[in-house]
Amino acid sequence: MAHASVSLAWSIAVKCAAPQDQLRVRCLGDADITKPVAPLEPEEILLWLAAIPPSWEIAAGEPGLLSVERVAKVLDAGETDRLGRFLHIEDRMSYLAAHAGVRLMLGGLVGQPAEALRFQPSEHGKPILVAGPMEIDFSLSHARGAVAVAVARMPIGVDIEPLREVADMDSVAEIVLAAEEREVLRNAPAALRSQLFLRYWTLKEALLKAAALGFTIAPNTVIIDAGPSPAALSVPAALGSAAQWRLIAPAI
Repeated sequence: MAHASVSLAWSIAVKCAAPQDQLRVRCLGDADITKPVAPLEPEEILLWLAAIPPSWEIAAGEPGLLSVERVAKVLDAGETDRLGRFLHIEDRMSYLAAHAGVRLMLGGLVGQPAEALRFQPSEHGKPILVAGPMEIDFSLSHARGAVAVAVARMPIGVDIEPLREVADMDSVAEIVLAAEEREVLRNAPAALRSQLFLRYWTLKEALLKAAALGFTIAPNTVIIDAGPSPAALSVPAALGSAAQWRLIAPAI
């Protein structure tokens, strides 16, 4: 987590009635996702973050960890086919880590083999666990070299991006940010503008993932306070009330 806070922009969004200070994030290490997972409390979020180098390879004989070959075997045929379509090794390893990671986490949580889990897409494409507990929701995100998986007993979304300089930020901001958010971005110190933009981006994408509506909702119609304690200020009617949304992100 300490490394992630300085190298990655990541955000979680959940829809719930509980106050923000009642939410608890339980972070899993790489070895933890291969083991049984203690049941989730109602206001608890299970989170796994990982940086995935291109040469990601874990010794098969190391206790509690899996080799790339063994991890790949938990994917289904569709996931395996998609994995083979990535041209770059970095993208392939991040996809593998995210999809195997969510299977291992959910399998450990519901007491089923990771490879036996089945998923189906919701109306707008968010994956749903088939024959799992109805209240369990999950989200995954992978970018080149980084992955995030989050699980909760409430609607949840997670998004992750490596911290970097954002090219053509002003033109992209027109699509992603509302007018008042663009003003905040313009007034930010130049050295922090890319980091702040990625914070806005991951917060909004996490919220839209949690709503299971994705980019059927224009991100610039969601207005976020991206400060130290991020919050949804205004959302379209399709997302319910802004007061129902809780946002979590590392400090900047």
